[in-house]
Amino acid sequence: MGGFDVEKRIVSIVRYEKPLESVRKAVDLSHGLDHLPSKAKVFIKPNIVFWTPTTPFPKWGVVTTSRVVEDMIILLKERGIDEITIVEGITMYDPKDRETPAHAFETLGYNVLKKRYGVKTLNIFERAFRKLDLGGGVALKFNEDFLQSDFVVNLPVLKAHSQTVVSLGIKNLKGLIDVNSRKRCHSPHPQKDLNYMIAKLAKKLPPSFTLLDGIYTAERGPYFDGKLRRSNLLIGSSDIFSADKVGAKVLGYDPCEVPHLVHAAQDFGRPIDLSDVEVVGEKIEAVASRHEYAFPYTEDGTLPKPLEKMCIKCFF
Repeated sequence: MGGFDVEKRIVSIVRYEKPLESVRKAVDLSHGLDHLPSKAKVFIKPNIVFWTPTTPFPKWGVVTTSRVVEDMIILLKERGIDEITIVEGITMYDPKDRETPAHAFETLGYNVLKKRYGVKTLNIFERAFRKLDLGGGVALKFNEDFLQSDFVVNLPVLKAHSQTVVSLGIKNLKGLIDVNSRKRCHSPHPQKDLNYMIAKLAKKLPPSFTLLDGIYTAERGPYFDGKLRRSNLLIGSSDIFSADKVGAKVLGYDPCEVPHLVHAAQDFGRPIDLSDVEVVGEKIEAVASRHEYAFPYTEDGTLPKPLEKMCIKCFF
């Protein structure tokens, strides 16, 4: 019997060398905007994660670099896209807090981008949510505006994550759901745990392009208590799952070591390895670097090692 060809999804790996040129190369090599509808309503989803005005920001390697956000806006404008919205739902102590997201958008230069290119900004907690059935007994509420978009540009940071091994394209979509949905993702359910839940987030994703921002990368993310590196990498694909599989490899992990990617492979009916992916640009082996995801603990597992060095002891 004859074999059959597996459909290959293209993923580009580009070294970040020059503003705009490097992002353009990552987009062109991956054909990432080839399926962008004309006159589309486009949403750009950066990765801001967490913000507080009391801590000096930005922390590149934690949040998406504004350079990449601006470069993507320029590429969209070149294609005649006029309706562009930067959308995010920052984790905050009080979801009704309007000042913290405004401070984040201002500090990251998004208000400059509004004046320069006519883009909009949107804090999802000021807008409506709609519940979506994602299958497998999972229903979560997503930002309504995002669901009505024609195209999504997903701009996560390339980082390791203390809870999910890596945090890439699929995980970045968690910033589009409401607070109660986020709490459900952290359920103590033995099967429907965090990894099971976040694997479902891309099930209803509109047409999209994912660009993993690895200008700065992070060990032991997602927050700024990890180790941040200047890595100068971009990984792009119009297929979010393929981008994440390659991103995991670049961070030093086989996709099968990342539980939520294993779940996603099952959900999408896709292989967990890279057999259905064509990598263009740089080779994975040339750019991969192990990024640890777990914080080191004492031998008995009771205390983080940095606290032990401070002579702090744990008593039960």
